[in-house]
Amino acid sequence: MKKRNIPFGYQYQNGTIITHPQEVTVLNRIFSEYQKGMSLLEIASCLNDENIEYQPGVTGWNKSRIMRLIEDERYTGKDGFPAIIDERTHQATVEMKAQKNTQHSTDRSAEVFHIEVPVICPACGSEMNRRHDSRFKKCQQRWICSNADCRTVIHKADSHLLDDITVLLNRLIVNPELVQIPVESAHEPSAPIHKAENEIARILDTLDYDKNTLRKKMLECVSLKYADIGSASYIAHRLKAALADAEPLSAFSLPLFKRTVQAIHLGKDGTVSIKLMNGQTVGKDDENAAGNGNAQESGAEDTRQNQHR
Repeated sequence: MKKRNIPFGYQYQNGTIITHPQEVTVLNRIFSEYQKGMSLLEIASCLNDENIEYQPGVTGWNKSRIMRLIEDERYTGKDGFPAIIDERTHQATVEMKAQKNTQHSTDRSAEVFHIEVPVICPACGSEMNRRHDSRFKKCQQRWICSNADCRTVIHKADSHLLDDITVLLNRLIVNPELVQIPVESAHEPSAPIHKAENEIARILDTLDYDKNTLRKKMLECVSLKYADIGSASYIAHRLKAALADAEPLSAFSLPLFKRTVQAIHLGKDGTVSIKLMNGQTVGKDDENAAGNGNAQESGAEDTRQNQHR
């Protein structure tokens, strides 16, 4: 096989190195798909399936070839080559590849891998991705923003994250009255409901109405009324009941977490707050939680201390 005499993404024109438009498109796609979570092998397979050429007449994409492209610093404009990938994107992608290489021995049965709710970036509100790197001695876990224009990094050990969530859940278990129940206001039935009720009234006003027609119209009206009922109050009451029935936690409870929490928010300093199923956010310094006295704080701290004994 003839080897390329110039990196993928470039071509010669009158003795000068310039970018190759079609190959630049493929390069940008490779970096983008890798950052979105596709593996090197998956990217190579897609390119081969689409018969995208690595060089004229040749496909031959594989894991190693994709890896070399990602690691090639010339795409940032080094060694006299025109820049194709900005340095920030290139560095973030290379770091991501290095982090993936350190995760082969990770225990995927750990509870942190079963937390399926989004972890939200404090800077831009995008979802964050967990990364583990055993080369870091102090804290091997990091959360990195998935937004390429943000890339905020927060160091937060798995054990500390789960401990902080447990503290917040215990605060709610001790006092489920912290759950905010929406005030139910008078609800005006929708136009389709009014129409169905009027049709039922007209049917009943006739002397010889068809019972099957009436039954069908009544079922339609009931269905419309059920669909018109707001779910916010029901969700809040169900959340409150789940917390009221729970015993104070001595360790993180994944089942209770799944029933009560829909998102995790990380502060830039690593502080944790949780967004409950009713849309309410509770954090360490939450005003409502702070108003419940020191007993809850003390109980939560006792739980944390017991876990580390």
